[in-house]
Amino acid sequence: MKTAAAIRAEEFYFVLEGTGRLRVGDETLTVPKYGGVLVGPDQLRQVFNDTDAEVLWLIVGAPEELEFLQGSKSQMDLSLIYPVDPKQLPKELAGVEWPPK
Repeated sequence: MKTAAAIRAEEFYFVLEGTGRLRVGDETLTVPKYGGVLVGPDQLRQVFNDTDAEVLWLIVGAPEELEFLQGSKSQMDLSLIYPVDPKQLPKELAGVEWPPK
Protein backbone atom coordinates (compact mmCIF):
# COMPACT_ATOMS: atom_id res chain seq x y z
CA MET A 1 0.00 0.00 0.00
CA LYS A 2 1.43 3.35 -1.06
CA THR A 3 1.40 6.11 1.54
CA ALA A 4 1.11 9.60 0.10
CA ALA A 5 3.66 12.19 1.10
CA ALA A 6 2.22 15.09 3.03
CA ILE A 7 2.61 18.73 2.14
CA ARG A 8 4.90 19.84 4.93
CA ALA A 9 4.60 23.54 4.21
CA GLU A 10 2.53 26.13 5.98
CA GLU A 11 1.23 28.69 3.51
CA PHE A 12 -0.17 32.15 4.09
CA TYR A 13 -2.65 33.47 1.52
CA PHE A 14 -3.21 37.25 1.49
CA VAL A 15 -5.55 39.15 -0.85
CA LEU A 16 -4.00 42.37 -2.18
CA GLU A 17 -6.79 43.28 -4.62
CA GLY A 18 -10.35 42.02 -5.04
CA THR A 19 -12.11 39.28 -3.09
CA GLY A 20 -10.46 35.88 -2.99
CA ARG A 21 -11.86 32.37 -2.87
CA LEU A 22 -9.88 29.55 -1.28
CA ARG A 23 -10.64 25.92 -0.58
CA VAL A 24 -9.06 24.55 2.60
CA GLY A 25 -9.94 20.91 3.14
CA ASP A 26 -13.70 20.62 2.58
CA GLU A 27 -14.33 24.26 3.48
CA THR A 28 -14.63 27.10 0.95
CA LEU A 29 -13.58 30.52 2.24
CA THR A 30 -14.24 34.02 0.91
CA VAL A 31 -11.30 36.28 1.73
CA PRO A 32 -11.78 40.07 1.57
CA LYS A 33 -9.19 42.57 0.33
CA TYR A 34 -6.35 42.72 2.89
CA GLY A 35 -7.62 39.50 4.46
CA GLY A 36 -5.39 36.51 5.06
CA VAL A 37 -5.60 32.79 5.75
CA LEU A 38 -2.87 30.57 7.21
CA VAL A 39 -3.08 26.99 5.94
CA GLY A 40 -1.23 24.42 8.01
CA PRO A 41 0.70 21.37 6.84
CA ASP A 42 -1.28 18.36 5.61
CA GLN A 43 -4.29 20.48 4.56
CA LEU A 44 -5.63 20.46 1.02
CA ARG A 45 -5.56 23.98 -0.41
CA GLN A 46 -6.76 25.47 -3.70
CA VAL A 47 -7.13 29.09 -4.80
CA PHE A 48 -9.84 29.68 -7.39
CA ASN A 49 -11.90 32.49 -8.85
CA ASP A 50 -15.61 31.95 -9.55
CA THR A 51 -16.29 35.61 -10.41
CA ASP A 52 -15.58 37.86 -13.39
CA ALA A 53 -13.46 40.20 -11.22
CA GLU A 54 -9.69 39.88 -10.98
CA VAL A 55 -8.02 38.93 -7.71
CA LEU A 56 -4.38 39.49 -6.75
CA TRP A 57 -2.97 37.13 -4.12
CA LEU A 58 0.29 37.17 -2.20
CA ILE A 59 1.13 33.59 -1.24
CA VAL A 60 4.02 32.79 1.08
CA GLY A 61 5.04 29.27 2.03
CA ALA A 62 7.62 27.62 4.27
CA PRO A 63 9.48 25.32 4.43
CA GLU A 64 10.46 24.66 0.85
CA GLU A 65 8.92 21.58 -0.74
CA LEU A 66 11.94 19.70 -2.05
CA GLU A 67 9.77 17.57 -4.35
CA PHE A 68 9.00 20.66 -6.46
CA LEU A 69 12.65 21.44 -7.19
CA GLN A 70 13.85 20.64 -10.69
CA GLY A 71 15.85 17.43 -10.69
CA SER A 72 14.27 16.12 -7.48
CA LYS A 73 14.60 12.36 -7.09
CA SER A 74 11.30 12.01 -5.24
CA GLN A 75 7.90 12.31 -6.88
CA MET A 76 5.40 14.75 -5.38
CA ASP A 77 1.90 13.40 -4.92
CA LEU A 78 -0.09 16.10 -6.75
CA SER A 79 -3.33 14.85 -5.21
CA LEU A 80 -2.25 16.82 -2.14
CA ILE A 81 -2.57 20.02 -4.18
CA TYR A 82 -5.14 18.99 -6.79
CA PRO A 83 -7.81 16.63 -5.40
CA VAL A 84 -8.14 14.77 -8.73
CA ASP A 85 -6.04 16.62 -11.29
CA PRO A 86 -4.91 20.18 -12.09
CA LYS A 87 -8.07 20.81 -14.13
CA GLN A 88 -10.52 19.82 -11.39
CA LEU A 89 -12.60 22.78 -10.33
CA PRO A 90 -14.16 23.42 -6.91
CA LYS A 91 -17.85 22.53 -6.62
CA GLU A 92 -18.70 26.24 -6.84
CA LEU A 93 -17.55 26.15 -10.47
CA ALA A 94 -19.54 23.02 -11.43
CA GLY A 95 -20.53 23.14 -15.09
CA VAL A 96 -17.81 25.63 -16.03
CA GLU A 97 -15.51 24.51 -18.83
CA TRP A 98 -11.82 24.75 -17.94
CA PRO A 99 -9.58 25.68 -19.48
CA PRO A 100 -11.76 28.03 -21.56
CA LYS A 101 -11.58 27.66 -25.32
